[in-house]
Amino acid sequence: MASNTSAIRNLPTVHEIAALVREGKLSPVDSVQRSLDAIARLDGGIHAFREVWVDRALQAARELEHSENLSELPLAGVPFALKENTALENPFVQQLTSAGAIAVGTTVNPQFCTWGTTTLPGLAVDNPILPGHTPGGSSGGSAAAVAAGMVPFAQGNDGMGSLRIPAACCGLSTLKATPGTMPGRVGGNDWYGMSVQGVLTVNNEDLRLITKILTNGMVDAEDPAKTLPENFAVSVDTTAPVFGLKGAPEYVDAAQQAARVFADKGFAVTEKNMPYPLNPLPMLARWTAGVADQLRDEPRPDHLEWRNRVHAGIGRLLRFTINGRQVARDGARIERELPGDTILITPALAKNPPRIRAWHRMPWIVNLLSNLRFTPYVSTWNYLGFPAGIVVEPTSGLPVQLIARPTQERILLTAMETIASGGRVG
Repeated sequence: MASNTSAIRNLPTVHEIAALVREGKLSPVDSVQRSLDAIARLDGGIHAFREVWVDRALQAARELEHSENLSELPLAGVPFALKENTALENPFVQQLTSAGAIAVGTTVNPQFCTWGTTTLPGLAVDNPILPGHTPGGSSGGSAAAVAAGMVPFAQGNDGMGSLRIPAACCGLSTLKATPGTMPGRVGGNDWYGMSVQGVLTVNNEDLRLITKILTNGMVDAEDPAKTLPENFAVSVDTTAPVFGLKGAPEYVDAAQQAARVFADKGFAVTEKNMPYPLNPLPMLARWTAGVADQLRDEPRPDHLEWRNRVHAGIGRLLRFTINGRQVARDGARIERELPGDTILITPALAKNPPRIRAWHRMPWIVNLLSNLRFTPYVSTWNYLGFPAGIVVEPTSGLPVQLIARPTQERILLTAMETIASGGRVG
């Protein structure tokens, strides 16, 4: 997997495209047309897109060309993909288009966005950097579209790792922010506060820019010269929160290599076993009840997958157990282990993404165990509400996960950039 991530570094970036459009060296129409051409050329073998909006996207580009403030838009003429569970009217999407970005279509997600693989009846999204393997899920179509170079960034959402799993599988950067930081809801109840909107990008520089735009400057880590605070520190935990699972040696080594970047800069780095929640039921209740509520409140799909029928049934049984005291108690224990400006580094994955199979036809427990085996590090942070990001560690070419205390996205993004640059930032 590591050897294939290097090609992503050569893909067109948000910064590059927007600069060319603002300077008049590339028209919005040509920018969008390049993306549409790439989709037509590549998506037949990847299946990332559900719909491609050729006429709509080109019309939006033509209108943007006549905008009086085109030269001031931070995302001028940048094409992007929209996860199919998110409407154009969502405030998150509106914020992107107001900044000059142009949606070119919707990407595939598994039914109800429930699982870490992206398959549907008659359709499986392939991984551009590891063909024959899943690009992750549930924002797997969005990640595949970016990793293949069809769009420079894509919108997604993260309820149990649905941004971070695909980013890790496809060698991309992403951020699951603290709930309430990003605009826009995810469905009717955000999976009881676990799910947030976000983006998948080619590199960390683009992620910082888009995060600044989406938060109206509240999270401003765009300037690479910003330094980490003097009391910054790093904890490393390579044991997963789930049943004591541990990542494969190469993923563990990548996390430790990421930590060494900070040790070399003089910051304190310690190995630590975090006091993860021992009771999985509060997180399971929110995950399954979120789907049960979708079935109750939204039109029933023509074909309800058996794994999701079981999932929703569990949610109906557990919904009554959900209360905020659980999160507050479990989160407080973690916060005590991350004082001040301390971040936590973990592996992003425990093993390589599984091969493409008809996961949608397999039993609920088979899907659950598969997800746990390769992505045991991510879901706890949705339950607790801590911000978490994925960045590729350049020495190994493998993804690592960084976690910070709630609302500390700026420090988190700066730390991610420090890793991405091999320690040269700050």
